[in-house]
Amino acid sequence: MLRYLLEWMRRSENVKRIRRKPGTRRCLRAETLDKRQLLAANIFHNESMPEDVNEDGVVSAIDALTVINQLSLQEQGSERSDGDTDLDAMRGRRTDVNDDGRSSAMDALMVINRLHRDRDGNRPVVERPADENQADEKPADENVESETDDVSDEETDVVLEWNDVFGEILADSTENQNPGYASRSQAILNLAIYDAVAIATAGASAETFYDYAIDFTGAESLDTDVAAAQAAYTVLSSLYPDQQASLDMALQSNLSGAAENGNVSDSVALGTAVANEILALRAEDGFDAAAEYTYTDEVGYFQPDPLTPDVPVWGPAWGEVDTFAIDDSGDFLPEPTPGLDSEQYAQSYNEVLELGAADSDVRTPEQTEIGIFWAYDRVGLGTPIALFNDILQTVAIEQDNTLEENAALFAQASVAMADAGVVAWDTKFTEQFWRPVTAIQAGDADGNELTEGDADWVALGAPDGGDDEIGFTPQFPTYISGHATFGAALFGTLQEFYGTDEIAFEVTSQELEILLADPELQEAYGLDLDDATRSFSSFSEAMQENGRSRIYLGIHFDFDDTVGQEVGQAIAASVASEFTVAFDDGNNRDKITGNDRSGRHSGRDRDNDRIAAVDSVFGSDLF
Repeated sequence: MLRYLLEWMRRSENVKRIRRKPGTRRCLRAETLDKRQLLAANIFHNESMPEDVNEDGVVSAIDALTVINQLSLQEQGSERSDGDTDLDAMRGRRTDVNDDGRSSAMDALMVINRLHRDRDGNRPVVERPADENQADEKPADENVESETDDVSDEETDVVLEWNDVFGEILADSTENQNPGYASRSQAILNLAIYDAVAIATAGASAETFYDYAIDFTGAESLDTDVAAAQAAYTVLSSLYPDQQASLDMALQSNLSGAAENGNVSDSVALGTAVANEILALRAEDGFDAAAEYTYTDEVGYFQPDPLTPDVPVWGPAWGEVDTFAIDDSGDFLPEPTPGLDSEQYAQSYNEVLELGAADSDVRTPEQTEIGIFWAYDRVGLGTPIALFNDILQTVAIEQDNTLEENAALFAQASVAMADAGVVAWDTKFTEQFWRPVTAIQAGDADGNELTEGDADWVALGAPDGGDDEIGFTPQFPTYISGHATFGAALFGTLQEFYGTDEIAFEVTSQELEILLADPELQEAYGLDLDDATRSFSSFSEAMQENGRSRIYLGIHFDFDDTVGQEVGQAIAASVASEFTVAFDDGNNRDKITGNDRSGRHSGRDRDNDRIAAVDSVFGSDLF
């Protein structure tokens, strides 16, 4: 632990996105932390037991780690406001051990010294402050499962746990509620876990997605769970600072069972270093670029949704975001849309005119259910990425994946979806093709004798959580479908990973759960639901239903769907060769499982100008 503290104190003030040159290291310097402005009582200090930072009644290595994580947050500018006087807001984070008005490395060192004193003096490390309420507590029955355990130990691991946390964050976070940011975050999260697991498992010979300027000499018996959990925590703390309290609780839960020995601190340091290097590399990838979209009145071009014309356009610049694994989004751009005067366009037009209308008399109740099941457009559901994340977890559990397999699967699927999102939005704002509601209301002006306009046509629409559930069209061009492209990247990855399409699974949709809880809304949709779950006999069945769902809602043409699926699957196939399943068989070798990919490249054979290593945040002698 002390080695980690010394390294932390030497961390650089800023991390630049640069190309690593062999044999070079960043010169580090100490950083002075801002001093807190205290109130009358120091709410950051545990008066009854100063070294018990997380207030669990125990002085342990977890308390030192809590201080260290607080220091990392301060460095990133993500800590809570020091002016927050709410005692509940700081429970479990009393990081000012020496009561000097600030959190510093000295506070963590005091915890460590306390642990050493207690051991050397044969005093118990665990102490519990006097508390009248504790007298009534019953001893834990080791044979009784905790009521808070939602998933058995056999079904979960650190990859599943942190992707479950990520799913909750997608729904709860008030920032960046859009599919682009969600897919980018998921990719960064799972790449950090994947590389941390690979390094902790196979050491310096590990196959990682990114290269790291870290010297692993002397690192022994790294704790894979701790390294992966710390990597996930560091990533999500940076990307979703408004969810810090939930992240702190999740990390504390992960680390509470970690052994109090040297490999915990080394493992924490590894996870932090991996996450920070990836965050630094992606910091200037274009995710925050601002771009204004200017509408045109030309026939065939994207227009505001006539029912919600004030909703801003999202994603004009997302197609310029740096990809993760594919070389260039332009390599996957599809052919343009069918001509407005073509028979193919007319067929697609007339199909959505009938199937997607709010008052359609040909759409079946099951087709309506399918449309809503996959929607996830309303704020608070976490975008479609949240549903795809649930599917990944479901399949991984049912297939009894190992931790290492999950690390590879989730990274591979997340990267494929993130790159698919970039390509989809590049296509959308290259083509700028109009949505069905605009096309149909202006159908008499499209120059096609086989189409007939309907100025009063309204789509069934994606549920948006507003007062009017009917008719909402997402505010970005239609071609290609983001749903179809994301979904095909996911299901294509699952096909690649398991080497088969024929794996059955079922998944529950929060969209349908909302309808189950609101009988009047369910009736308005013409549905009589028994549950919110749908079953699939294969990945391709789910992929096709996901893409097709957007036609049933009246917000996409069928070519948006079919071409999107082709693009998503092509990206999934391209990304697959970038990932392996790490394991340590005593010789620090990696293996590839799932589909027989033995003849495919399994290393990092990518353009050095595109993927460059970032100098270690921690210096060359981390361990």
